[in-house]
Amino acid sequence: MSGDNSDALAPPNTYVFDGGRARRGYRLNRMAMTLVEPENRAALRADETAYMEKMGLSEAERALVRARDWTGMLEAGGNVYVMYKLAGALGVSLPEMGAQMRGETVEEMRTRMAGRAHTAQGRS
Repeated sequence: MSGDNSDALAPPNTYVFDGGRARRGYRLNRMAMTLVEPENRAALRADETAYMEKMGLSEAERALVRARDWTGMLEAGGNVYVMYKLAGALGVSLPEMGAQMRGETVEEMRTRMAGRAHTAQGRS
């Protein structure tokens, strides 16, 4: 992950959702917001490619969605909160999103998080 944000104060490897990134991600975010409607979720699941084309996604954006590349979608201007709407419509859980974004399996992430919780409890 390049973390090529323009905010010098932002943490490394993050994608600050600013005006420029919002403009770049407009189509992705607009599509994700349509998924609040059950009929749109059904249409996406029935024919993902047709739905993305109907929503005007570029081929690069469609490739990110097909790959379930959540980090790529954020880098392309996706807002994490609305990308979660997309994930939910596609049957992808928040732990699955987080693990993919970290480059690990869900089980690896759970083990790491359990270790952190255990370490934190030991300091109390």
